[in-house]
Amino acid sequence: MGVTVLSKADWPAYFSRLGKAVEGRTIKIEVLGEALGDQVLVRSASLIGATYEPKEDALEISVKGMTHVVDRPQKVSVQDDNGKILAIEVVDVGDRHQLMTFA
Repeated sequence: MGVTVLSKADWPAYFSRLGKAVEGRTIKIEVLGEALGDQVLVRSASLIGATYEPKEDALEISVKGMTHVVDRPQKVSVQDDNGKILAIEVVDVGDRHQLMTFA
């Protein structure tokens, strides 16, 4: 099991491939931060797609019924086990941690 921090230049390609990498698995999305506490946005849903838009400096994560937008992400870390993605953590400009775990 390992954690990899992705360079910002890799984000567009990585997120465009993410849907295929986790196809058939469910995603849980949590937002963790001191100011707002810990919030579960999605308990269990299929990932429709993910896109990082460099011009807007925004990451969009789409699941059935909603799209979660992370404005001005600062850091993206991926936890995997022999290439199988377990979790992705995105830290935004307000130091909120968006945690996406895959089952």
